[in-house]
Amino acid sequence: MRFEILSEQEVKQVHEASLEILKRVGIHTASQKFKEILLDNGCKEQGERIVFTDDVIYKGLKTVPATFELYGRNNSYVLEIGKKKAYCQTCVGTPSMIDLDTGEKRDTLTKDLEEYTRLADALEYINIISPVFPRDVPQEIILTVETATLLRNTSKPLSICIESEREMPYIIELLTAVAGSAEALKQKPIATIPISPLSPLEYGYDPAEALIAAVEAGLPLGVEPCPMMGSTGPMTLLGTAVQHNAEILAGVIASQLIKPGSAVTHSSRATFMDMRSGLGLWAMPELGYAGAIMNQLAQYANIPCAPGGYCGASKTTDMQSGYEHLYNALLEGLVGSDIIGSAGSLDNALISCYAMLVIDNELSSVVQRTIKDFEVTEDKLAVNIIAEVIEKKSNFLEHKHTRKHFRAGELWLPPLGDRQTYEKWAVSKEKIEDKARRTAKELIAAHQVIPLSEEINREFDRIIAYARKIEMK
Repeated sequence: MRFEILSEQEVKQVHEASLEILKRVGIHTASQKFKEILLDNGCKEQGERIVFTDDVIYKGLKTVPATFELYGRNNSYVLEIGKKKAYCQTCVGTPSMIDLDTGEKRDTLTKDLEEYTRLADALEYINIISPVFPRDVPQEIILTVETATLLRNTSKPLSICIESEREMPYIIELLTAVAGSAEALKQKPIATIPISPLSPLEYGYDPAEALIAAVEAGLPLGVEPCPMMGSTGPMTLLGTAVQHNAEILAGVIASQLIKPGSAVTHSSRATFMDMRSGLGLWAMPELGYAGAIMNQLAQYANIPCAPGGYCGASKTTDMQSGYEHLYNALLEGLVGSDIIGSAGSLDNALISCYAMLVIDNELSSVVQRTIKDFEVTEDKLAVNIIAEVIEKKSNFLEHKHTRKHFRAGELWLPPLGDRQTYEKWAVSKEKIEDKARRTAKELIAAHQVIPLSEEINREFDRIIAYARKIEMK
């Protein structure tokens, strides 16, 4: 099931406006290495900015892979990126956590990173795992610790957002230890590496150098700027889409100039400012609309897309967080998404919540079920079955056709939601947020992750110790 917000002609207009921005305004970068890559491949220097030409744009966009595969460790999962399956990804970098026992907001800790990752590993419709941001880890080696912790607590594919290239060698070492070799990691990548340029149109030193490092490592790149309507982007939704698309395309093109054929995702994160408070909001409907429009632009350029969608302004796991997350994610999924991020988040993606992650698992199952293509067959049209039941004065409940298709999953069954009679529900009167909290506790306590070998664990300890020694001098 698919629908469009913009017509094909309107998408073309927005795309061409983005190209005009690249050619007229360009980008700024403080990275001399990044600047030289662009200039050596035909970009032009215009004052302090780098502008793109038609030839560079064509050269950069023609080699972007429309599809690629992302793997879990031990080949436990294979995700087909580019097939618009709306894989669900946890929110990255949240510094705060809703405590599972008290329900209060507090700093995220390493223990949370371990348990939250293990919970995500247990949830069927959470497909890709990003790290929360533990505050009890030295900043100098936080990405190294996060990567090792993720790999120890899940076998699912990862997404590791990097701020600079500084820790990239340690991240690659950790991923290589699990993959078996550098070549094996390139052939079957177990992580994407998103980078976040600044809006408007600023590829600062660290994001630019991080982009180069990710591409040279042969891992799938995500280009993830976060313009804010009315603040770091125009106040119109289409104007922000024009700028946002230009920002992403600049990184996508650069990745192909560095290494043609490099896997990359068009990872939109367009938000907006609450003009009453100045807060940056990841709320509905604008975030969902913006993500859906950006997905159409990504598809126009034939680039896999990965917006943020399981998010909203609610500060707790409640009705508001449920309808915000479902609206944003479903809208993006219906237009066509490869990955939908931000699962488990609250408060405009600033807080992670165990119970919300359990609920987002259910919402992900709804989204993935909704976009699933219908298969029209003689058996599913059931003409003969209807005739047989009528002729025999029978009923559908006792027919083997009913048993067959029920067992095949014709009816969606909620992993969490309650479908009992009122009388049965009234015995406990358990609300969905309470059931989600209880489920999270049970899964954290009982779920067993596919373990790493002792040899790999020792290698992890060595890499972390070395990183600590070098980076914390």
